[in-house]
Amino acid sequence: MKKSFLAAALVLVIGPAAAEVPLFAARCGAGITADSNAKGQVYVNGKVAKLVNRPDGQVTAQFAGVYVDITPRGSEPPRITYTAKDKSFGECEILSFRAPGGGAATSTAGGGSSGGSASGAGGSQRASSSERAGQGQFDARGPVSCAMRAGQKMEQCEANVAREPGGTATVVVTRPDGRTRFIFFEKGKAIGADLSQADGSQRFRASRRGDVYRIEAGSERYEIVEAMVFGG
Repeated sequence: MKKSFLAAALVLVIGPAAAEVPLFAARCGAGITADSNAKGQVYVNGKVAKLVNRPDGQVTAQFAGVYVDITPRGSEPPRITYTAKDKSFGECEILSFRAPGGGAATSTAGGGSSGGSASGAGGSQRASSSERAGQGQFDARGPVSCAMRAGQKMEQCEANVAREPGGTATVVVTRPDGRTRFIFFEKGKAIGADLSQADGSQRFRASRRGDVYRIEAGSERYEIVEAMVFGG
């Protein structure tokens, strides 16, 4: 990963996809379709979309007021969500998918992930924490303090974590409404979350007091203890 991805590093980079976009075709709500080609271009409703790349690896395809957020998951189908012109949003159904460097595209029954084996060079390299988290492969679980809006009292949310050595980790928090929030750490620093257009504010701020990370992701607040990230 690139170095120095602090909160300020969530400035968007516009241009060709920094992360390799998988070949996929998806059907979304509000009559929206999305698919990609071998050149890394993404089509929204049959038109080439502008790509916005985020440090956490998510790619947003934007065209005519429609936003499609693509979160690659390595050898597993990507997570794809949409925000329509009327601000409605939801998760898209994956119709077909081919992993980067993979063989022919395969049809899928939907966008769900069953937590298959991690991919890597020659099949032996351990996948990154974000890839394993996307596949549902975790190293530990436990509660974190959370609040979903400004002024709300903190409560307990369940969280899972996929770790790499040295404080690099992906924490996946299950919110009270059942949806999840991915929070990314690199070398002991909180660097971002999987915020999208549907979340409204995409501001991410992080600080640390003692052994507790205090995180603001849009209107949400989280407190995550150091042991969740480093283990032990």
